[in-house]
Amino acid sequence: MTPFQKLKLWMLAGFMLLSASRTLAQSLREVFKRVNPSVVVVHTHEDTITKAALSNTAPNAVAEAPFRQGVGSGVLIAADGKVLTAAHVINTADHIEVEFLNGERIAATVISAAPAADFALLQLARIPDAAVVARLGDSNLLEPGDQIFAVGAPYGAGHSLASGWISARRAAENITENLAPLETWQVDVALFQGNSGGPLFNLSGEVIGIVTHLLVKENQSTGPGFAVTSNTVRKLMLEEKQLWLGFEAWLIEDTLAEAFNLPQRAGLMVQSVVTNSLGQRMGLREAKIPIVIEGQSLLIGGDVLLEISGVPVRPAYASVREIQQRMQALRSGDALNAKVWRGGQVLELATTIP
Repeated sequence: MTPFQKLKLWMLAGFMLLSASRTLAQSLREVFKRVNPSVVVVHTHEDTITKAALSNTAPNAVAEAPFRQGVGSGVLIAADGKVLTAAHVINTADHIEVEFLNGERIAATVISAAPAADFALLQLARIPDAAVVARLGDSNLLEPGDQIFAVGAPYGAGHSLASGWISARRAAENITENLAPLETWQVDVALFQGNSGGPLFNLSGEVIGIVTHLLVKENQSTGPGFAVTSNTVRKLMLEEKQLWLGFEAWLIEDTLAEAFNLPQRAGLMVQSVVTNSLGQRMGLREAKIPIVIEGQSLLIGGDVLLEISGVPVRPAYASVREIQQRMQALRSGDALNAKVWRGGQVLELATTIP
C-alpha cells in the first residue's frame, strides 16, 4: 500500500466518523424536538412557613411567612393528564401548577406518591390543547454505556437539554438509608437543582427514568446523578397504588427521643402537613416552633408519630420497610390509623382511604 493510498484511507475513516457524529447530532435534535412538549416545569406553593421573629418584646414569638415557592420538572405520561415528577418536589406543597412548553399553566393535585423511592404522580385539572404524551420505555433494554438525555428545568430554566451516558445500574442494596426496594440509574449527565422529577430519555424518545437526586460534595454544584428506572416507576406507581400521606417529618431516636419524653425509643416529629392530604384528614398537627439541635434546624410543638398502621416507629429507619408494606396493602375504604405523642399523651388518629 502506497503512502497516498494510506492517506486516502485515513481521510475516508475521518469522513465516516464525522458523518456518524453529524447523524447522531441530527437524530438527537429531532428526538428532542419531538419529546420536548411532553416535559413540564412543576411550580409549588406552600401557604405558610414558620420562622423565628426574635425581638426585645417577644423573644419567643413565631411569625408566619406568607408563602414559599419551589420549582422542579416533570413529564406528561398519559392522555388523561397524569404527570410524573419527584416526590420531594411536591411533598409539602399546598398548591401545584404544571407549566407546559407554550407557557400555559394548569393546576394539579397529587394522586399517588412513593416518597421513599422519590417519585409521584400528579393529575392535571384539565388537559391542555394539543398535549404531547411521552411513552414509558423498557429500562431493562438499556445498559451502562448507552447514550441518554435529560430535559428539565435546572435552576428554573425550563426545557433545557443535557445529554450523556448511563454510568451504572444500581440495585436497592447499593442505595443508602430508608429507600424502598427500587432500581436506579447512575448517569453521567449535567443535572442541577430544578432537574428533579424530569425525564431521562433514550435515543428513541422513550422515558427510561425519572431524575431523583444528585450526590454533591461541599462547594460543588453538581455530581453523579441518579434516576429511578422506568420499570420501577411502572411497577410501583402505575400497577400498584401508592398512598400519599402529605406530611414531612424528622426521625428522632434514643437520646433525643428521651429529651422529648417519648414513651418509646423513636418517633417521627411532624414538621408540616399539606392541605387536603391524608395527614390533614387524619388530624396530624404540624410543628410551629423553630429550634436548632446538633446543628440541624427543625420545628417542634407538633405531633410525634409513634405508630403507623400498627407498626411502631423504630430507630435507624428499621420500621420504614414494614410501614411501606402495610400502606401498600391499603385500599379505598380501608382505615388508616396512627398513634401520636401530643401534649404528653398518646392519642389515636384515624381516617379512611378515599
